[in-house]
Amino acid sequence: MRNILIGLLLLLGSFPTYASTVSYNIGYMSDYWYRGVFQSESAVSFGADVDTGNFYVGTWWADVDQGIEMDVYAGTTFKIFGFNSYAGVTGYYYSDNFDSDYEEFNTGLSYGGISYDYSVGNYKTATEQDYSWAEVTANLTDNLSFSYGEWGKDLKGSVTKVNYNTTILTVDVGLEVGKNDSNSTGTSKYVDTTYATFSLGVTF
Repeated sequence: MRNILIGLLLLLGSFPTYASTVSYNIGYMSDYWYRGVFQSESAVSFGADVDTGNFYVGTWWADVDQGIEMDVYAGTTFKIFGFNSYAGVTGYYYSDNFDSDYEEFNTGLSYGGISYDYSVGNYKTATEQDYSWAEVTANLTDNLSFSYGEWGKDLKGSVTKVNYNTTILTVDVGLEVGKNDSNSTGTSKYVDTTYATFSLGVTF
């Protein structure tokens, strides 16, 4: 799968002529948490996305404590029984041995202000660990959402989050407050933890 994802990333440069939408983003996070797991103290990120209607491909890069994280993703969107749905793949790659590389399949659906996302993958450390990630999100207002996510199979843990997002002039401003549990994947220092992270971003 890695060769497929890297090939899709290389195609990004050829899409702008034909694509419906091409966008770029830069951002900053005061603390970088992903699915309730601590990644690094602050991070600067850059991303690029191509949307051709029913197909999307993109990449997202962030500095982490010991290197660079590079994500590559692609998928398709569709409707099923009135639900907005998607299916795709994502690869997570790291420099300087910050973490092990891994890939996963993603799918999800939404209706009204409720969405459900589900991913399965294989995490290769000293041993191979199959995992799943499931998350339900409810949009309480246009700017405020509540979500609950849970790891499954060989990885265990859960996180409850509240997110507030708004745009000031052309800058996206976000605040996330989360609480993971004592079984959350990650170092013991950051499990059973309540955290808050502030973010800024610009899309162009």
